[in-house]
Amino acid sequence: MEHEVREKVLRTAKEIFQQEGYKGTTINSIAKRAGISPSTIYLYFQGKKDLFQQLNISEDEALQDVYNANRASILQTALILFGEHGYDGVSMDMIARESGYSKASLYQYFKDKESLYSAVMQETPFHFNFLSIQPEMGDFDLEAAVKRIGLDYLSIFNTPERTAFTRAIIRDSNRHPEISNMYHKNGIGYVARCLETVLKQYADQTRLRDGLDLYLAAKTYVGSLFGFAIQYKIVVGIQPQYTDEQIVDTLTGIFLNGILK
Repeated sequence: MEHEVREKVLRTAKEIFQQEGYKGTTINSIAKRAGISPSTIYLYFQGKKDLFQQLNISEDEALQDVYNANRASILQTALILFGEHGYDGVSMDMIARESGYSKASLYQYFKDKESLYSAVMQETPFHFNFLSIQPEMGDFDLEAAVKRIGLDYLSIFNTPERTAFTRAIIRDSNRHPEISNMYHKNGIGYVARCLETVLKQYADQTRLRDGLDLYLAAKTYVGSLFGFAIQYKIVVGIQPQYTDEQIVDTLTGIFLNGILK
């Protein structure tokens, strides 16, 4: 019986340490979830530090996967809430409640609402897709590389949560100009920088026009894609006339004709 109680305390403590971190975990919270009194825990362990050491885990290393999973879960909850209620309509209390974490735990991942909002804006499917495909770009020809970026960018708007979030950005930017700056940096601006990076990789292999501003050229391409995203994905009620592939193929042809000699 004593062994079972001790093991139950260890299992419960590990769950809470993984969710709340070392600072956010207390003997009382462990006891409450385990359904025992705090004094019972002290029969087996000297205190929180002793209990944590008995788990034989490293907060910085062994818990990293759990930390990343928890952070991703918070971001997904925030994405949905910001899309439904806008920037002003969401509080850290609301996000904590809906994600199942304490408000104190939330601040272990994000210092404030603005940093959380910025992370939701930045960490899109495109961000992670580009990180994964960038090393492969050397095996593509320039046209294929540009098309890959274009399709990945348009795919951001294929989920209802991300589409609703983009609508909220457009709506809230009038009241919060800082949101426009964040979107420029983490949205169109980021994708344009990625495309600029690719163009620079191909500069020695292709004949680019003299004096070309690569970032401006890249931003023109991404801005055109965003225009189609607004028409066919953000605005409700418009039936798409073209597929993503048709849009990207056409815009890529126009883009390359404009930057190549």
